[in-house]
Amino acid sequence: MRRRFSLKCCLFGIGIPLTVWLTFNLVSWDLKLSANWNQPSGLKLRARKSLLVRKDKTNYSIEYRGNSPQFGGQCETISEVFNKALVKRYNSTVLNSLGIVSSPEDQKARDEGYQKYAFNELISNRIGFHRAIPDTRDPKCRGVSFPTIDLDASVIICFFNELPSALLRLVHSVLDRSPKQLLKEIILVDDSSTHDDLSCQIETYVNQHLQNVKFVRTPERQGLIRARVFGSHHASGKVLVFLDSHCEVNTDWLEPLLIRISQDPKTVVVPVIDIINHDTMEYQSSPLVKGGFNWGLHFRWDHLPANERNDPKLGAKPIPSPTMAGGLFAMKKSYFHQLGEYDVGMEIWGGENLEISFRIWMCGGRLEILPCSRVGHIFRKRRPYGNPIGGDTLMKNSLRVANVWMDEYKKYFLKQRPQAENVDYGDISDRLSLRKRLSCKSFQWYLQNIYPEQVVPGEDVKNSPPLPHHLPNKKKKPVVIKHGRLKHVASSLCVQSEKEVYTKKALLTLAVCDEKTLAGQKSQMWFETVDNELILAQMLCLDVESGTTNKSYARLMKCHGIQGSQAWTWTNKNGVSVLYNPASGRCLTLTSARPGGYLTLNLCTGTKKQEFTLS
Repeated sequence: MRRRFSLKCCLFGIGIPLTVWLTFNLVSWDLKLSANWNQPSGLKLRARKSLLVRKDKTNYSIEYRGNSPQFGGQCETISEVFNKALVKRYNSTVLNSLGIVSSPEDQKARDEGYQKYAFNELISNRIGFHRAIPDTRDPKCRGVSFPTIDLDASVIICFFNELPSALLRLVHSVLDRSPKQLLKEIILVDDSSTHDDLSCQIETYVNQHLQNVKFVRTPERQGLIRARVFGSHHASGKVLVFLDSHCEVNTDWLEPLLIRISQDPKTVVVPVIDIINHDTMEYQSSPLVKGGFNWGLHFRWDHLPANERNDPKLGAKPIPSPTMAGGLFAMKKSYFHQLGEYDVGMEIWGGENLEISFRIWMCGGRLEILPCSRVGHIFRKRRPYGNPIGGDTLMKNSLRVANVWMDEYKKYFLKQRPQAENVDYGDISDRLSLRKRLSCKSFQWYLQNIYPEQVVPGEDVKNSPPLPHHLPNKKKKPVVIKHGRLKHVASSLCVQSEKEVYTKKALLTLAVCDEKTLAGQKSQMWFETVDNELILAQMLCLDVESGTTNKSYARLMKCHGIQGSQAWTWTNKNGVSVLYNPASGRCLTLTSARPGGYLTLNLCTGTKKQEFTLS
């Protein structure tokens, strides 16, 4: 009897608790894998070769062997946390709250994200794979009935070391916002990413969750140009749509592209490229412009001519464009191959957009921007990865463009970039033969008929100057929504410049509030604008000192009007009103709550050192 009682004690006293403990740990381990899908798994897996690019002094060729390579091992899986039924609309306030850095772990994730991807990984991961974005089309484009379209599209997305949340959000946006009968497939081309763990996770997710998506991989790094050619040879749709890997497509984006191509198979079409802010992930509308170039063969955006700006159909009517940015466009598959695909003698990236733009116009085609199709794109300030072959690929590629297509006008390119004289640009005989076979027109014809706005050196300037950077930004007068003294609540001290209000780079400090004298009213008066700027005495903007991640001071700088480091939002953190800077992910913080104490930016913890008001 005693022995049976002891055995029962063992079973119930030890066996059952042990079973519960093991079950709990197994479940916890599985949940951890699902929750932390973006963490490295440590696997170093290689792909089998399916494409070879052979290069020698006289020829460039591409060979395809076998099927798409697959990873041979196991990797962590990506969980589909955000269901379509739970799609959220993230306004700027919500996005700012998602970017708040509240802990050293947040700061590490944010810093590593900018280093790897050149945009805010913290917010991108927190958004998930589905989100609602504003319909930025002109009202004339909305609510229309599309005719029957007898074309279908293969959407080709090439990527190299892309953030999974950004890439898969693009994929889901295409699936969510494209008619099934028009979307033949999505082809993801992994250009031999070196982040094997993330690439493996993306492939596994595609295989498990996405039926209409193909995943293919190059055996070695090819660069954007050859990777796109590789992807096009895997496509079965009648139209090829190329998208960069950090985009999101908008409402009814695909139909206008296919309709225009069905009307004229030799028309290459480009959506309007909206902006996805690289700091906040906010989706922002872009104005209507067209593509151009300077004589250094750098792409630029140009103003629309007066006759196009005054057209009552502007906003819905196709806009002929001399060039395209190259990241997003659609053309009939048969025409892409007939026109010579890309120049695979080019390396990695750069210049291919101008080359194909010149070729389209000069060889009998047409290039248009369609305002009724909108796609958002993350415009990064830098390319987060290097060039595996070394050298200046943009220089080499541009030199090939000049020697194949620009005729006597290439001299203007060489004057702008004289260092190109000594650059080996490889063999171009096949491209010259292509130009002859297609009976292409001269570059002079292109300038006179397609880009008359372009100023040839030595000629008089006849048109408005080009727009700087990737998109136009007209500087406008700040719209003030509130003004008053910026006060630290606990100390009742006011924020002012350590120097005169017009002194750039001056640090900010606390001082006794002076509401009586004219000098005090000027030096301590802040103006908050509709663009989230804080301007001292209507002179200089509150800005963030760059160049350090451990300690950043608040300072005064000339207002540039493009937000970024000069954007400040009021956010509630632990019941405290804090000033949050989305560009840094940090909050305005005191070093000392007494006169003379400087202001820095620190982790947003909601302490009394971070509580401010504007009154």
